[in-house]
Amino acid sequence: MAALQQHWKNLSVSLANAILTISMNRPKVNAMSIGLLSDLEQAFDHASKNDHIKGVHLRSNFSSTFSAGLDLSDVYELCVKRHRPTIDKLVSDTINRGATAPLRCSKPVACSLDGHAIAAGIVIALACDYIAIGTRKPFRIGVTELPVGVPFPTIPLEIMRHQLEPQLAHRLIFDANIISSNDFSIRCERSETPDDLSRKWLKMMCERPLKGFQITKQKWWSNIIKLISIDDEQEKKDYFDAITSEDCLQAMKQALKK
Repeated sequence: MAALQQHWKNLSVSLANAILTISMNRPKVNAMSIGLLSDLEQAFDHASKNDHIKGVHLRSNFSSTFSAGLDLSDVYELCVKRHRPTIDKLVSDTINRGATAPLRCSKPVACSLDGHAIAAGIVIALACDYIAIGTRKPFRIGVTELPVGVPFPTIPLEIMRHQLEPQLAHRLIFDANIISSNDFSIRCERSETPDDLSRKWLKMMCERPLKGFQITKQKWWSNIIKLISIDDEQEKKDYFDAITSEDCLQAMKQALKK
């Protein structure tokens, strides 16, 4: 475990009672950098392949924030350079595979959502099998891509449409509303101690035969899993044209100043 901890520099990991706890630990707000997304993919892949791991608990090491979403400074720097292959890799590989890491994991995945979850932050939470929402204090949930002109990639969009009521998904994506966790109506449980709920659910799942869960999970996410393997050249071109446009670059620059 020590070697793995050193390898995943943006995560804190621990293994107890066959549960791998993955705590996002990228100061200050777990902005989804290329490094953090890659670490998440690798950690979940490790859990899938390790027979000693029966379940995964995803959480944040920061009390106020789960994740502030994609690191806008990373995106802006790439867009200014206008290097198409690098941007294509970010969208079709790094973001898509990082955001879908929990749903592609062959083990049960529980998420403790107890702090602000913005854009990619809420997407990766929704990709988990179970969500426990903290009630200690309200926090913000939202999707902020469209105000700066960044299109919502297909796979994160489909995760939100799959997991949320249509009206809520539309409101978050198109209106870019930031809502309170108290108003976030999803299938979940709520508690002042969401970590306890997540561990309780994982303990229950670990006592069941795994194969039936694996087959059902794969069927539940089958449409999105199929999308991951599709190389859509038109989508990549449209995305590149949008995020390297002058309007989008100026909007991102203004957002970074704030």
